[in-house]
Amino acid sequence: MFDLPLKSASVKTLKNGHKYYIFPPPGTHKNQKDRRHKYATDPDHLPIYRGPGSNGKAKMASEVLAPAQAMMTAMLRYGEKIDDWSMKSAFIQNGYRPDDAGQGSKYLGIIKSSIKEAPKIFGALEFPSNLEQEAQGVLGQIGDSRRDAFHKHLAAAPGWNSNLVSQLFQIVDNAYAPRGANAHTTSWAFDLDFYILKGGIEQNVGADTHKNAAALQSAAGMWLNTYSMFFGFDSYDTGKEVFHQEFRDPKSGPGSSDFIALLNCCQPELEFVDDSLPKIREAIRQLSLGMINP
Repeated sequence: MFDLPLKSASVKTLKNGHKYYIFPPPGTHKNQKDRRHKYATDPDHLPIYRGPGSNGKAKMASEVLAPAQAMMTAMLRYGEKIDDWSMKSAFIQNGYRPDDAGQGSKYLGIIKSSIKEAPKIFGALEFPSNLEQEAQGVLGQIGDSRRDAFHKHLAAAPGWNSNLVSQLFQIVDNAYAPRGANAHTTSWAFDLDFYILKGGIEQNVGADTHKNAAALQSAAGMWLNTYSMFFGFDSYDTGKEVFHQEFRDPKSGPGSSDFIALLNCCQPELEFVDDSLPKIREAIRQLSLGMINP
């Protein structure tokens, strides 16, 4: 029912018995529609997701639990069906994260490391110490006046300019969000983790954007890139974070409450019907041609 084009993939089987389908790089997509920005109002009482693919730690809004269960059930079932370790190993790594000083500190750290790791762009430049407090504050979404002001302050610092600032935050914004812009704080987003082959080495994705290209070519990444929308989820940009999923709360069609209830009730039966339809169609075709006796 939620199948992948396995014939287009190569297959790698490791000495430990783990099998991986490796697909050609797929097309990616962006989706800013119906993203939730309102912070969780009572984070201390958020439920922990305990369905298939649970690590027993990830908190999320109660509205997200059933869709997450439906998606993880389908993903893990298909992984078992094709015996792919990237899918079989998938679990929800994290959900709600607070918008606190720790997030601001990590954002500052990523800014500094991004500068250090790109000497061809930034040379010997360092992040100005007098802007560290602002970097760790609430900067908001892209387009927020506080975020724009921060960028202007950095562009005005010695050695910096607007072009360098633009290049810096093209890197930083692909890795982490500042305070006031983290979707995890809404409790309607989570990151999945799963194993992949990268450079021939088996490793987990670990919500690392540097591994996203390899993740996309795995069966788990391909499946999320193709089917997460059927469960009401999507990434803001699968080309950056295919493992990051935000619930969009569709009111009708795939991902709606009725659709999710049907999947959580009867997914095995629906898969049986879906798998049987081609055989039924072929039998009808052969009957019509007189190739088999009724």
